[in-house]
Amino acid sequence: MSSEQVVQQVLSSTNDTGKATVTVLYYEAPVGLEMHNAVLYDLDISQSGRVIIPDDFRVNKSIIAVLDGECRILNSLGERVYSQKVVAE
Repeated sequence: MSSEQVVQQVLSSTNDTGKATVTVLYYEAPVGLEMHNAVLYDLDISQSGRVIIPDDFRVNKSIIAVLDGECRILNSLGERVYSQKVVAE
């Protein structure tokens, strides 16, 4: 795959200035149990076509996924586990 093709893959999340918007899914490092998410705007894109996540955002996080654009998480595994009610027998 050429670098031009890679950059084309990222362009769907870019705005008019060539910056990207992504949603990042992460756990608090080193042993977070609850998944968090954050939308990051106006991120630079590397020559290889990958979105560059700032180092200051990465601190104390274990990033598990980077999604194209602004995504709304409807529910996640952790939310389902913690929200279940205990049923008395």
